[in-house]
Formats: sequence, C-alpha cells, structure tokens
Amino acid sequence: MKTMTVAVFVALAIAMVCAEAPVYVPILQLDDVRDEHGQYSLQYVTGDGTTLTESGKLVPNDEGDGHVLIKEGIYSYTAPEGNVITVKYVADKNGFQPVGDHLPVAPVA
Repeated sequence: MKTMTVAVFVALAIAMVCAEAPVYVPILQLDDVRDEHGQYSLQYVTGDGTTLTESGKLVPNDEGDGHVLIKEGIYSYTAPEGNVITVKYVADKNGFQPVGDHLPVAPVA
C-alpha cells in the first residue's frame, strides 16, 4: 500500500512538472448586444486571430409550449498546422449544422 501511494504521488508530481502552462489569449474586440425579446448578436476577435460573429433569436417551438433558440454564425481560427479554418453554421431545432471546406460532406443518396 505504501509503495502504491508513493508511486501515485510520483506520477502526479511528474505530471505537474510536465504540464504546459496555460496560454493567455487576450480578447481584442467584444461586442455583445441583447434585447428583451431574446434576440442577440455577438462578435469577438482574440489576440491569436480567432474570430466569431453570431446572431440568434428565440422563436416559438412547433408544439407551441416553449421556444427554440435559432443561431447562425461564422467562426475562424488557425489550426496547429497553420491553416485558417472557417466554419459557417446554423443551429436550430435540427441541431448544429456546420459547413466548412475542411469538413467531410456526406454522399448524396
């Protein structure tokens, strides 16, 4: 039991020493506008070049007993390989629907 405790302690110490320090990425621009009807727009740019523009609104659901949040937007970031990845999307009652050149496309049935 004592050997296992020491082994766990050593493993945790090694993991702490080897862990990378968190990277701080500043937010260079942030615009967030919301209204009382559930509509909003959001835009930000970070110091590493990541961008997002999104808008959304609450709409009544098909059953008439609640609301669904409908979103659409676009975001981009630089992948570890250096490529800029851009994703356009819609998120609604049918789920998250991304489109991007880097994403696979399902074959036509």
